[in-house]
Amino acid sequence: MTGKPLAMLGAILLIVSLGTHAAQPPVQPYLAPQALDLAAFLPPPPLAGSSEDRQDLETVLLVQGQRTPQQVAQAKRDDHLSDAVFPFAGEIFGPQFTLDRHPLTAQFFRRTLKDLVQTLMPTKAHFARPRPYELSAEVKPVLAPPMGESYPSGHTMDAYLSAILLARMVPEKRDELFARAAAAGQSRVVAGVHYPTDLEGGRISAVALAVELLHNPEALDDFNRARRELRATLALD
Repeated sequence: MTGKPLAMLGAILLIVSLGTHAAQPPVQPYLAPQALDLAAFLPPPPLAGSSEDRQDLETVLLVQGQRTPQQVAQAKRDDHLSDAVFPFAGEIFGPQFTLDRHPLTAQFFRRTLKDLVQTLMPTKAHFARPRPYELSAEVKPVLAPPMGESYPSGHTMDAYLSAILLARMVPEKRDELFARAAAAGQSRVVAGVHYPTDLEGGRISAVALAVELLHNPEALDDFNRARRELRATLALD
């Protein structure tokens, strides 16, 4: 088979391949919508114009005045949420902690991210706190404007959710994981897109979501599969 028939066969195979890829089911959250109402128990952010609110903004400006190129570079790395668990914990678990070697871990955290987003965005809308740069022209963010309002911090929530779940899988690295989560949260203040109190809201939100996930049978089954995969790769069992 040569010439046009061969070219046509190649085109057909490409179309079939693309169609198969496109037909992959979308990643679904574990929890039902509205399963967790964060706004019902999260403390509200500081009242606009209050002394605490002003202190929050002053801290953002202080951090901005002291930020280094290295901190800015880290803030930009920490901004990416797609399969973020791997860069998040890569320095802790070592070079073997990669996406291609941990398909079960990757799929578990992709689904938990869906839960995070569907839980987080209504909460941000409920509190409707403006971003620091929206209130003060003195704030110079180093990232593109993020989606949603400021409180609670979704990236901080994601970092602490990763730390909580990974620490349950690998308790030997608990301290390092939570230190990494704290640093990832601070990156959001460095970037000029969050206040310090947004980070605390994100941390509390992560704890609440982790509890819900670990009480969900399907999520718990996938958590245990990911745990076995990760511990085997790290030669901990």
